[in-house]
Amino acid sequence: MPDSSNTSTASSSIRRQDFALATGLIALTVIVFWPAVHWLATQTFAHEQLKQSFFIMVLAGAWIAWEKRSNLRFAPQISNAALGWLSASYALAACAAWLKHPLFFLAGLIAAAGGIVNYVYGGRAFRRTLPLLGVFALLILFVLFFPILDWPLRQMAGFEAARFLKTLGLASQLAVQPGPPAKLILLANGSPFHVATECNGFGLITSSLLLGMILLLYRQAAWWRYLLLLPICVTVAFVFNFLRISAIVLLAPSFPSHYSALHETAGLIALYAGLGVVWLLTSRKVPQARRAGAIS
Repeated sequence: MPDSSNTSTASSSIRRQDFALATGLIALTVIVFWPAVHWLATQTFAHEQLKQSFFIMVLAGAWIAWEKRSNLRFAPQISNAALGWLSASYALAACAAWLKHPLFFLAGLIAAAGGIVNYVYGGRAFRRTLPLLGVFALLILFVLFFPILDWPLRQMAGFEAARFLKTLGLASQLAVQPGPPAKLILLANGSPFHVATECNGFGLITSSLLLGMILLLYRQAAWWRYLLLLPICVTVAFVFNFLRISAIVLLAPSFPSHYSALHETAGLIALYAGLGVVWLLTSRKVPQARRAGAIS
């Protein structure tokens, strides 16, 4: 009859070896991808619009963790899936170094996050957190596209605000003041308003898109709802942004000494009103029958 004490000692030794291996892998992963994490954090917190999207992601993560708290239990285990995700992350990092293209490195960061979550919480919990991983990937894309979309978004928002103000009877036009750097000026009844980076609506657009994506993924929506509702989320955000600019122009003469407070107040109202509309559009629960057939 086998000695149970020897069996227990052997099992304990295997567990310690697995833990040591996992600790080493995670430490290596952190070292390899720390430059990407540092760059991403620096870029995100350097721009107010990106910070809004980041906090939306964090709040969504906290909400999902609370909703799924019965399944998110600390159960570290080296599985084939966890090793597969971590291996993919190293392969992508190697591609980034070989091809000298940072996009592979950022893709590797997403795979590394997937591997760590899979190790810490297990495969079942990992499947439930996939929506958040997809949103993390979307946030990285927003950081990459922010410098490219800043000026076009400002032009579009300024143009629509000027057109809306004309319908209200204000003589309005958009002009470019030569730089460097060049400035976009909205002239309304002879008063100039600088359409700065903060007015491009990027934060509201990305926050709305992230929130809509999270809710649709979490509710396990049909594919056609993504195609229909995500463009509507972007449109809602864009409309609320140029309405915010228009409100500032209309109210500024009444609050000449409190322009900064007016600017911030209008921004917060537009942000939360836009996100509220997005929530209403995308938070409808799917029928119970569909949820029963989804991944548990």
